[in-house]
Amino acid sequence: MIFKDYYKILGLESPKATIDDIKTAYREQAKKYHPDANPDNKAEAEAKFKEVNEAYENLSDPQKR
Repeated sequence: MIFKDYYKILGLESPKATIDDIKTAYREQAKKYHPDANPDNKAEAEAKFKEVNEAYENLSDPQKR
């Protein structure tokens, strides 16, 4: 199993980030990597967008953090 640093994926520096910090970082990254916003590099943007969504899913759930 490969460990992913979800905080780093969202651009957060600390595991002490609040849920509001996580939500803000997620929105910024999702907007940046959304496939519709990157028509020239859609495949890579889609992969990064899925990774950002996975990070948010795990960090937004207090039991998974």
